[in-house]
Amino acid sequence: MQGGSEVDIVEATGDMLDPAAAAWTTVPVETVRLAPVPLEAQPNAYIRAAWAGRPYGRVSEVRVATVRSGDSLLVRLEWERSGDPPGEFADAAAVFFPAAGGTAPPITIGTHAEPVTLWAWRDRLEVQAALPQAKELIATGPGTFRPRGASAGDTAGSGQTSERPGSVAAASRCEQGRWNVVVQGDLGPASKSGRMGIVVWDGSNDERAGIGAVSPDWLALSSS
Repeated sequence: MQGGSEVDIVEATGDMLDPAAAAWTTVPVETVRLAPVPLEAQPNAYIRAAWAGRPYGRVSEVRVATVRSGDSLLVRLEWERSGDPPGEFADAAAVFFPAAGGTAPPITIGTHAEPVTLWAWRDRLEVQAALPQAKELIATGPGTFRPRGASAGDTAGSGQTSERPGSVAAASRCEQGRWNVVVQGDLGPASKSGRMGIVVWDGSNDERAGIGAVSPDWLALSSS
């Protein structure tokens, strides 16, 4: 955890799933730097060749705040949105939690030996309006995601599978060129590990799956 940041989990005041809720203004905020997921860690040679020399992981930092509401954890993420027009892929972000005692760093978003629980949010393009914004997945490496409860061979790839009903919720706003996103899920994974990672995808740069910006160090979670 050397070099990592720390964020305090405080008690929620009312319904804070809305990222614009006034109660968020009283919650401590930590700015977390992000770095590209390593190219050499990508799952196949095609991806490594296609992105060689091409910049990605363009979101360099994200502002993070957390609250506890009963048995739920809410995480608010805020970052600057690219000024480029959207393309085929949507902007997206996720927080993820390792198992207690895990030693792998967050930079690859889990490993086969040490999978992580990932709460994913994705902006919905017009043609995707009927799809849910939030999913709970198990991640075992860059872009190697599967729904919780699915077999290890049933991967979600870029996240286009349905999530376990009711497991994760999300709400988002984009104002003055900045994304404000809140994801909510079961407090258990966070309380057991005491650590969290963050990943953000810039859809206008065709980022998805293992091509994105991730926190290179775990963010320590402490409770007031």
